[in-house]
Amino acid sequence: MLDLIFAGFLQGVLEWLPISSEGIITLMLNFRGYSFLDGMDISLFLHLGTLMATLSFFHKEIISLINFKNRQLLSFIVLSGLTTSLIGLPFYLMLQKLSFNNMTGQILIGLALLVTGFFQLRRKNLGERESEDIKNKDGLLTGLAQGFSILPGISRSGSTTLILNLRGFNLQDALKLSFLSGIIPIFGAQLFIGIKGGFFFKTEYLVSILVSFIVGRLAIGYFLKIAEKINFGMFCVVFGIFNIFLGFLF
Repeated sequence: MLDLIFAGFLQGVLEWLPISSEGIITLMLNFRGYSFLDGMDISLFLHLGTLMATLSFFHKEIISLINFKNRQLLSFIVLSGLTTSLIGLPFYLMLQKLSFNNMTGQILIGLALLVTGFFQLRRKNLGERESEDIKNKDGLLTGLAQGFSILPGISRSGSTTLILNLRGFNLQDALKLSFLSGIIPIFGAQLFIGIKGGFFFKTEYLVSILVSFIVGRLAIGYFLKIAEKINFGMFCVVFGIFNIFLGFLF
């Protein structure tokens, strides 16, 4: 129970930073005796709490979508979500069929963190486009990047923010669009994984979701500002190398 509560706390804090909360939580659970695939499923399921925090924080944007007042943004969310699902689900099923021990999983996460760090170091806040200028192509490219973040270590927010940044969006709007683009695939993934693993029917997992939501809602505004001002690329690179080293050592 304490492991899951702590994992929920980590998810509530780390989701808003481009450092792969999924990768870090999976590693933590591996050290606590969970298998690589179980740790990955639990870390993905905990995104349900931060998804609810996202919906609460961006409630004005969500209301405008429900009232069809912002059709461009609605189209972006749907296109990015469907593209993510078409890529992410087959990728997830492929990972489930492979055999991972904790050492292999740790090395894999370390390599993925190196990729995340490399791309984060290319991030710049030079764009001038704003969220009102969103196009269908932006949604497709965002969904493409988001689909591969099913792999622990590949930051969902980091990859989508970078794509939007390269498409000319300023960093603040890129971060906002990044989290809005995750609404459909995160909800779908949590529903699939939660029912498959029985998480919805176990008290300890529901408590961890609640912790993830409360901590996430309290932290989102503060940590989004940190993510906007600080580039975490070097952290991902160093942490990735450290985990690869530990994987080979143990």
